[in-house]
Amino acid sequence: MVRPKRLATALTCALVLSGTAALAQTNSSHRSEDVVVGKAHRLGVYGNVQKDCTPGPQPTIRVVAPPKHGELNVRSGKLKAGRISRCPKLEAPAQGVFYKPNSAYKGVDEVSYEVKSASGRVESHTIRITVKEAMPADSRPTPDADADL
Repeated sequence: MVRPKRLATALTCALVLSGTAALAQTNSSHRSEDVVVGKAHRLGVYGNVQKDCTPGPQPTIRVVAPPKHGELNVRSGKLKAGRISRCPKLEAPAQGVFYKPNSAYKGVDEVSYEVKSASGRVESHTIRITVKEAMPADSRPTPDADADL
């Protein structure tokens, strides 16, 4: 299920730079992620910043294969100023893709989605997700475990 949400907080991300001529092309990535039962986990953040440090058209995110044991959500928000080193004052709009497993599920799930830029470039992402018990209280989560952009 894909539900858009508004969120105005952010961490780090990789943004697409526009202004370069590009032919429509596809890049694919396959990776694994560990997530905690019942918690939202950020799978990726996507945006577009022009060479002159102005926001460009946002990419389109399309779910190809939804998870079988949870939800996939796309949230819109802004990256805080300073997150893009070459544009330190820019609060760039971005979209985050989040996975949240069903509350009682532990095991393996998989999602697949595409990110299409304004120039027509398509990135395909397939992610194998292992849903595990909560970490001990003294463990520190990685930045990608946050539920914010």
